[in-house]
Amino acid sequence: MFELFAVGLEMQKRMIDVQMQGVETARDMIDTAQRNVEAGMAATQANEAGLKAMKSWMNLWGMRG
Repeated sequence: MFELFAVGLEMQKRMIDVQMQGVETARDMIDTAQRNVEAGMAATQANEAGLKAMKSWMNLWGMRG
């Protein structure tokens, strides 16, 4: 009887371990997605700054944008 109980506990422990690995994987995916969003926002800001600089340069030289 005790052996059956021990086997049941071991199976439960393994299931919890598998679920925790899934949680860790999901957390890693969320972290990666967040970093991708931040990188995309930084690239957008850099593009906007470059566009502003180009417009300023064009205005300086009397060109129309």
